[in-house]
Amino acid sequence: MKGICASKMLGIPLTACFVFLAGATCGKAEMQEICPGSPVPKHWAVVDIVTRIGQCTPGELDEMLKIQSTLPLTVGTTLKVCPNSPIPEGWTVIKKEECAGCCGAAGQMSHRNVLKKIAEPEEKAAETQGAPATR
Repeated sequence: MKGICASKMLGIPLTACFVFLAGATCGKAEMQEICPGSPVPKHWAVVDIVTRIGQCTPGELDEMLKIQSTLPLTVGTTLKVCPNSPIPEGWTVIKKEECAGCCGAAGQMSHRNVLKKIAEPEEKAAETQGAPATR
């Protein structure tokens, strides 16, 4: 049942592979792991890359994208994301920082972008004003 629920919530086909993190529930899942090659849903950002065994490819190591929903975060919030992450609507890169072993670069220096939420996405702004969301 979680697969059906998550598919609706993310707007991705059931054939796309992803795994809920412990404690996540439908409608409240703010962080998830998705298989490599899966599209990052709109309003989500890649916050890390983690290795899992057999989550997407049986018996193989998979470099899972750990993604976080940006919709519940308030204007002014900062978020550290991997360099391969899409920049969600209403967010801007405020700096790049070095990090050791982050974003799947185990044992290496890497970097990540620090984003800041500067505005609500159009859909959320319309909902809070009682108007239907535009696409």
